Amino acid sequence: MVYSIEILTVFLSIVFCYEDPIDYNISGTTAHGWEFVQDLFLENFVQQQDLGAAIAVYHQGHPVVNLTGGWFDESQIKPYDNDTLQLVFSTTKGVVAIAAAICVQRGLLNYSSLVTKYWPEYGQNGKENTTVADILSHRAGLPYVSSPVKQYINWTAMTHTLEEQEPLWIPGTAHGYHAITYGWLVGELVRRVDPKKRSFGQFVKDEIVTPTQTEFYIGLPPDIQHRVSPVVPQLDTKNILNESMLILFDIWNDPEIHQAEIPNAIGITNAWSIARIYSALIGNLEDKLGQRLLTDEIMKSAIKSNTPSNEIDLVLQYYSSFSMGFHRFDYVLPSFGPNVFGHHGRKDMAEYIISESYFHEF
Repeated sequence: MVYSIEILTVFLSIVFCYEDPIDYNISGTTAHGWEFVQDLFLENFVQQQDLGAAIAVYHQGHPVVNLTGGWFDESQIKPYDNDTLQLVFSTTKGVVAIAAAICVQRGLLNYSSLVTKYWPEYGQNGKENTTVADILSHRAGLPYVSSPVKQYINWTAMTHTLEEQEPLWIPGTAHGYHAITYGWLVGELVRRVDPKKRSFGQFVKDEIVTPTQTEFYIGLPPDIQHRVSPVVPQLDTKNILNESMLILFDIWNDPEIHQAEIPNAIGITNAWSIARIYSALIGNLEDKLGQRLLTDEIMKSAIKSNTPSNEIDLVLQYYSSFSMGFHRFDYVLPSFGPNVFGHHGRKDMAEYIISESYFHEF
């Protein structure tokens, strides 16, 4: 089976009010019939929705859109171009789900197995019966963590904290978005079963990035920090954030945070790479420079919803549907048909900070 999914990835960098320039620095390519995407992309700049941005689309294994535009930062000196990298927040979680699916494909993990089969120390304080599927579909009951931000760079400390933590609900009985904890929970499972005992970031590089010839960093090399476009609040957002909330932007732009392996939300990449990686999930890349990552059988298991119909997310407080680490978008994008999946990252910092109760922990 080939899943009919058009992969569209947009990374929106920063917004700043300024007079309309003549040149929005838009460059790249669009295939015949896809020119409308460039028109929509341009309109974002005309309406001052973006300062710097990129958009990429793969369709049936072919790249049909690859555009960049705007400025790298608020100085409006350096263009946002194909060399630019971007922090993509929770879009990182989709790549984490791919890493877990690769382990399932190789017989190293089983979605139905207890976590303790692979990670014995996890089985304490009410978490003994947690399954791998519970963790991947946000049903583990550990959506929050009270560790200080500086501890986030210490993988061992974070996984030890999660081992000792009591779940907020009986694992498997409900779901709630594990925005902060998901990456360490899934990432530690991958590390435990990896025969080569690699760090999680190295696993992603070796098993996902290199085969697809893309860029996706969970643990950014210091020598390419200069390529990362800074995260800056939109002007209307900045006006409603207090000083402690604005400090979050300093955290997101901290090179020490970028260089740590924090697979919840600190993945750094570009739009083209994300589109290409997802295309390699659902079929062969037609340029023959990359290989398909998952078989049809594993894909079917990985994207099958593990959320009961109409079950409310206990963290987000609205309906959401998760498979084995991916968002299911059938409900919000019904016109695309079944098997629409992926993982978004937040572009609206006001919504990300204000509406999500878990975010004060970050």
